[in-house]
Amino acid sequence: MHGWERLCRYAPFDLSERKPKAIRNISALERQCKLLESLDVRALKRKFERIASALPSDDDVTVAIFPGDPDDATVNERQNGVVGGSTFGNMYIRANPCVEGYEDWIGYVFAHEYHHAVWGNYWYVLHGGELENKLIDALVIEGEADCFALDFYPMLKPQWLFGMTEAEIAAIWEEKYRPAAEKTDVDDETYMFGSAAQGIPWCAGYAVGYRLVKTYLSAVGKSAAEILEIRPEQLLRELTEMGRWK
Repeated sequence: MHGWERLCRYAPFDLSERKPKAIRNISALERQCKLLESLDVRALKRKFERIASALPSDDDVTVAIFPGDPDDATVNERQNGVVGGSTFGNMYIRANPCVEGYEDWIGYVFAHEYHHAVWGNYWYVLHGGELENKLIDALVIEGEADCFALDFYPMLKPQWLFGMTEAEIAAIWEEKYRPAAEKTDVDDETYMFGSAAQGIPWCAGYAVGYRLVKTYLSAVGKSAAEILEIRPEQLLRELTEMGRWK
């Protein structure tokens, strides 16, 4: 089985569009490959296993690391050169070793995507897609994944979570997210990644989702690994009833 096919072996449909695009800048690619050779794969695997032990899964997980796109300014400048994606239980990580400090972000992205894999298996496989794909579902799944990752990397400060002030997050919630939170006919990509045309800052959905989940965890005294089974709309309802979220 070829590498990409192995990554997608659990997928219920074709995921070709998620396959990382080829890097045309050959000199940059060669430099990245040389630097990536210095990665301590065994140490990285131990980190992955420690993270996975906090949220066990019955499935074997395959992780592929690809060189990062040297021309993707957003990833290289705002996401520390590392970005990941899920393929229904497995995952791929694109890492640009030319970005300083990228190694820790590989572990962070693994934790984030691993949480997605376990969360998705719980709700969409074991429980047959019981969620209704409301905007609040997207907010909470990303918020839980980031809270889970930060449990292992508390020294990191993702720009997509901390690039807005608390006042800005409260304002954007009230204006944009609260009215749409329980709707199913919204464009998740716009609300999660932002849209200048819609007046939504870059990755505002991630910042809002993180605050929602972090506030809930503080209120109930639990970790992100312990709330897998709570429905996103229930999380929001409980927060509101406790007076912890307006």
